[in-house]
Amino acid sequence: MNIFYKEILKEKNFIYILLGRLFKRSALILFSMELIWLTMQLTNNSPLYLSLMVMAETLPFILFGIYGGVKADRWNKKFVMVTSDIGIATLLLCLPILYQLNILNYFLLMAVAVIITLFSCFSEPCYRAIIPELIARSKLQEGNALLDSVQRGATILVPVSIGLVLKFTTQIHLFSLAFILMIIAAFLHLLIIYRPKKIISTEQGTPSTINDIKQTLEYLKKNKDISFIMLVQGVSIMINTGLWRVGLPIYLETYLGKDIDTFGYITGILGATSFVTSIILGLLKQINPILIFNTGIISWGLGLLAIGVYPSIIMIYIATLLIGIGQASEGLARIVILQDQVPRNMLGKVFSITSTLNYTSDTVSLGAISGVLAIFSTVVVFSGGGAAIMVTGIIGAVILKSRSKKINLNNSKEGAI
Repeated sequence: MNIFYKEILKEKNFIYILLGRLFKRSALILFSMELIWLTMQLTNNSPLYLSLMVMAETLPFILFGIYGGVKADRWNKKFVMVTSDIGIATLLLCLPILYQLNILNYFLLMAVAVIITLFSCFSEPCYRAIIPELIARSKLQEGNALLDSVQRGATILVPVSIGLVLKFTTQIHLFSLAFILMIIAAFLHLLIIYRPKKIISTEQGTPSTINDIKQTLEYLKKNKDISFIMLVQGVSIMINTGLWRVGLPIYLETYLGKDIDTFGYITGILGATSFVTSIILGLLKQINPILIFNTGIISWGLGLLAIGVYPSIIMIYIATLLIGIGQASEGLARIVILQDQVPRNMLGKVFSITSTLNYTSDTVSLGAISGVLAIFSTVVVFSGGGAAIMVTGIIGAVILKSRSKKINLNNSKEGAI
């Protein structure tokens, strides 16, 4: 009997990082959701204070993410991950204690949110950069597919399970549950057997953070294919975030008379489709990540375009399937490309630059969407945004054509052996 993912699930290190990611991701989702509720309670539902709190989870990464990537390539990645997990867990435990003592206020809560994000500035680049050191290059596709599926699964299951959890405890103790999950993640990461590989440095001059960043930017200038892939994803996120989080609820109410329940169903379908797509892509023996990436971008854009062109609930559900397939495809392919092509001594920095670009795109998108919707209708914005993403995918297929052919040729040779 052929069991899916059988070989990679035999590797203990991968099991530890897979389960560790599941528990950590679940803890951070609980934290983010409870953070919104508690902010509203502490500020009498102030939109301004809520916006500032949400920004506290993104701005630190924009400012310090690249610095964290530099250190990820120099420090012991396992140590950074475990230390960050324990630091975050400690902060999560402090929140319900401070709340019960009536000490917790808005500014303390924001400080905790900022520090947790700062921990992530260091741990997230380490997480992505350590994977190629734990599993063989030939298993990167499978490994990243499972890791991506676990994260997407947590995004679906954790919000749904909150209602059940609240039957047994109060909302403030969602932080307590998040603490428990984070401690489990730290323990699992501690079990990873990892010896940092010594990388022969080709750097000129005294190593420093500024030099590391300059050399990474120089690498990205020379390797335009890698830079283009990162740029395409950043542009797609910039277009999509505002449309999905702000434009779609307005679209549903204005054109279709639907409420928040429908938006919840659509979000669930998006997560489930992304989850299944990641699992299927991981099962394929040979894929061309360049082809998968560009196809995913085109599918993503086509879904947004379809929403604008034909306003109906059925079309939105179909478009959500296309968007889910597209987002999962480009995400997995991009990670495989970076882990396979970028030198190990730059991997943490490149991933941190990618994350910083994505956080910046999210922030700009949410800041600009209200002004855009004040000028254009949601139908026009969805149509234009979807078309723009599709064009970037088509341009990518042309620009990356030679690299794609080379990958196909290598796959053909490997299949013939």
